[in-house]
Amino acid sequence: MNTLKHIYYPIIVLLLLLWIPVALDKIVNFNSFSTGILNQPFNKNLAFIAIYSLPVLEFATVALLVFKKYRKWGFALSSVLMFVFTSYVALALLGTWEKLPCGCGSVISGLSWIQHFWFNILFLSISVIGYIVNSKIIGYKYLLSTKINLSLKTYQK
Repeated sequence: MNTLKHIYYPIIVLLLLLWIPVALDKIVNFNSFSTGILNQPFNKNLAFIAIYSLPVLEFATVALLVFKKYRKWGFALSSVLMFVFTSYVALALLGTWEKLPCGCGSVISGLSWIQHFWFNILFLSISVIGYIVNSKIIGYKYLLSTKINLSLKTYQK
């Protein structure tokens, strides 16, 4: 159990170090972010949805990861977002589109497409591992409380 906690908290910190600056960058540099999204090779309606939903989803991920009760959902949302971003980069690397500007901000904007792909794979893996470790910790606490309750009931008889 202690081994899981030694993995668990650094995972939360790493994900917060990813999502907080990424979400803030989209708000602080909103014009640049929205222009970057509008230059992407997909439908403009989808682009407008992405412009307004991505910062909200990223801040939601942060909030869910911060509150212990909702961490499972934070890890899940982080995993879904990273899967979508990784899939998009993979399609770009496969040459799905002729012209592909990077709409990313912060440190990520300086990465090549290959580096971006591996960066995303890393954080996708971290998110999934976080979800699994969180489930094991919650499951362990549930099993422990059930065993205590069962042993107390047996002792009371």
